[in-house]
Amino acid sequence: MVEKTKKWAIVIGLILIGVVVSAGCADKAEQEQAPSAPAGEVTTTQPSTDETLTAPTSSESLIDLLGKAKGISVKYDMVTIENGEVVSTGTAWLKGNNMRIDTTAEGQAMVMIVNGDDRVSYMYQPDENMALKTVLDEVPESVTGNVEALMDLNPTIIGTETIDGMRCTVIEYVVMEKPEEVKIKQCIGLKYGLPVQTEMTSPAGTMRTEMKNFDFGRISDTTFELPAGVEIKTLSDMFDMSTLPDEA
Repeated sequence: MVEKTKKWAIVIGLILIGVVVSAGCADKAEQEQAPSAPAGEVTTTQPSTDETLTAPTSSESLIDLLGKAKGISVKYDMVTIENGEVVSTGTAWLKGNNMRIDTTAEGQAMVMIVNGDDRVSYMYQPDENMALKTVLDEVPESVTGNVEALMDLNPTIIGTETIDGMRCTVIEYVVMEKPEEVKIKQCIGLKYGLPVQTEMTSPAGTMRTEMKNFDFGRISDTTFELPAGVEIKTLSDMFDMSTLPDEA
């Protein structure tokens, strides 16, 4: 059970690293955004490589690249692979300050909803019809997509790569040095500033999340709401000792 919980935490953490970068730099001035399709139109996936795009060569230009994702409306699928095997699949929705991640790992479904407009997040377990609510003021700023938090990790630009027809800048940074080093490598698409691939390397091995099937169509606000009838708990509810049975 402990190992299963640990793996879930690692998978969710790796996915969040990719999605947080997708959220863009919330404090920057407006950047170029991808257009949304009008209601009723069939949406299309990410177009092929645009060779006219210039890859960043400095921290300043990297911030500009990441800033392109600010306020974007996008849906994409994710696959996480460890040691050559698929360990989780999922879908992410991003719209303004809001995001949703649906993940399935080892047969268990988990939904994370971040409503940045209301400053709350939910970890929702459909099988148990229960959600854990957290106020965003109580969690690190990086959860809400602060690119400054990423830049504080001193990412290094190590080159460019083309993935699924999309030109990407490749960056590396260390998220943990002790007791063991954990290094992240990300491929950031040059057109929209979205991560296309995130790879985490640690002494335990390498885990990679691939983002595919980018869709820039309209996303309903109801996507970031819990279904009716879900039991909502907070951390204080879960650690309320008064609810424990009395000792015999």
